[in-house]
Amino acid sequence: MKPITFISPFVITLTALSSSAALAHSNKDQFQTPSTKVTAAISATWRDQGVAESDTLWQIPGLLMGGEAYPVTESTSLDDASISVHHRTNQGSHGMIQIASHDNGNEAEIHHAFAGHTLTQDNSQWRIEAGRMAAAMTPLNGEHSHHRLASEAPLIMDGFLGRQLNDEGIRLQWLAQSWVLGLESWRGSAFPATSGEDGGSYDIYLQYRAEHWQAGVWWLEADANNRSDSRYSSGHSHGDSADIVAPEIWFDGQTQIAGAFFRSQWQLTNHLQWRTQGDMMAVQVEGNLRDSSRQAALSSEYNGGYLQTSLRWQTHEVGIGWERLSLDNELVGAAAGVLATTAGVYTDHSPSRTTLVYSWQAAPGLRLRAEWVQDNSLADSVNRFGLGLVWQQALWSNE
Repeated sequence: MKPITFISPFVITLTALSSSAALAHSNKDQFQTPSTKVTAAISATWRDQGVAESDTLWQIPGLLMGGEAYPVTESTSLDDASISVHHRTNQGSHGMIQIASHDNGNEAEIHHAFAGHTLTQDNSQWRIEAGRMAAAMTPLNGEHSHHRLASEAPLIMDGFLGRQLNDEGIRLQWLAQSWVLGLESWRGSAFPATSGEDGGSYDIYLQYRAEHWQAGVWWLEADANNRSDSRYSSGHSHGDSADIVAPEIWFDGQTQIAGAFFRSQWQLTNHLQWRTQGDMMAVQVEGNLRDSSRQAALSSEYNGGYLQTSLRWQTHEVGIGWERLSLDNELVGAAAGVLATTAGVYTDHSPSRTTLVYSWQAAPGLRLRAEWVQDNSLADSVNRFGLGLVWQQALWSNE
């Protein structure tokens, strides 16, 4: 099927690369040194245009969206702000609490709150973690604006995972030399799943970490019952979102995502570094789409890719990113036409985006960036320019 065809070149590449163990390094001592650290981060960006009008629903044509996928807006926005406390002991236990606000949110929330334990056995480790945390199947899922070279989240994250899969769950990892095998089970309070009866999600991943690169493959299954687009509901407060009303459409069914990623970082000279990263996702959706009185069977196949490469010279970095989605939906039933129009799932548009970014590390912990975005995620193309500031500091540490 199309999603398997889309992802298989990455699987083949990962298999070939992983046979070269010369660059391998060990995960063994990652959590063995006791320490306590308090960190903070802020990312803010001024943009001359947003992706959509401030009083309109932002929806990538062809997708049922949700989670925390909010549009970038005109003028100055607080992309994210957080304060985190990390602690680990010399007995193998560790924990993290993070309070954060994002996307012009008017309220701070507990974004991460989890604890874990690592058990070392000869040349391998078993690690278990539980609480509220971001899924670890791809590094992209753990990133916020202050982590990224450019400020905006990739389209595959907004469209397929509601920007970030952050949920209450449990994670089990097996680490051996350069390999990481992980299994995660989630309550389902994060898009594209729902919690409660017939809900929840889980994922499994395999990653290989070398000295100058890392890569991985993963698979996620999410079950939803009575799922709607809750981004603009009364329980969310993001900028002007309180005045926006999403269509009363519900989805019951299953979403499966196969993904692959790679990251590389090469030191070309003493002062010149080349970095590249990419992610691909292939999605299958099966279920029912309904409103208050009608229902139709929905079958969808989506593919999406994200690639970014950059050159860093001393404190300056210049990069370019490319993104593209391919979306195919089929609705079957007497109400298919009406529901497709209301939900906006029929489209011949292939969303894409190109980003050029310049970043300057002006001082330790302070980064300035300028970016130009050609955004074709909607039917009407938008070009926008942004100037931003990223501040990251360790406020206290005993390391």
